[in-house]
Amino acid sequence: MTHGLDVAILGAGGFGREVLQYSQDARAAGWPNRVVGFIDNWSGAFERFDVSVPLLGSFGDIGQIDVRAFIIAVGDPALRRKLADAVVDFRGILVSLIHPTAYVAPTAQIGSGTVLCPYTLIAANSWVGPNVAVNVYASIGHDSRVGGHCVISPYAAVTGAVSLGDGSFLGTHCTIAPAVAIGACSKVSAGSVVTRDAEAGSLLIGNPAKGRVMYPLSGSG
Repeated sequence: MTHGLDVAILGAGGFGREVLQYSQDARAAGWPNRVVGFIDNWSGAFERFDVSVPLLGSFGDIGQIDVRAFIIAVGDPALRRKLADAVVDFRGILVSLIHPTAYVAPTAQIGSGTVLCPYTLIAANSWVGPNVAVNVYASIGHDSRVGGHCVISPYAAVTGAVSLGDGSFLGTHCTIAPAVAIGACSKVSAGSVVTRDAEAGSLLIGNPAKGRVMYPLSGSG
């Protein structure tokens, strides 16, 4: 195997532990990088778990530890952006992780630092921005655009030609209908079906989803 990078996972919660396993699956399939530890502000993150790599420090230690490559494993888009900015400030790099069971169309584009979990689908001519988390069985349809730092929860369906603004969150089992545009920093609740465009900062709930502007846009762009 070609020697790759030593990588730290930012976020030692449940998603972080999942990402560790996904990284091991990917490494067995030829991904050259190696996860060497976690970074998180919660010093007791592993008290109840047997984890194969150590906690290296807190988020404030990003610039001090002897690792310069990172995967962000948190489910809050605003925190994903904040951590990504911290990595850039300390001249680090964000590493993408694509699980071996994920399907990425040859014509799709994936941004740096994006995590594609098992059985995800990125369809033809779609564009997924940097530092996006696409969780298990979620799909991004053809010709869709997903902005940076978004979180796509398990089984969420982004259908064809959708536009999802930076820093947005899609809940489990939600559906975005074809050609719908959702503005930055929006949140779609679990199980909702969005059939109309939504302004930036919207909270969208129901089937069909109704929305109102609820969230600040400081994390967009």
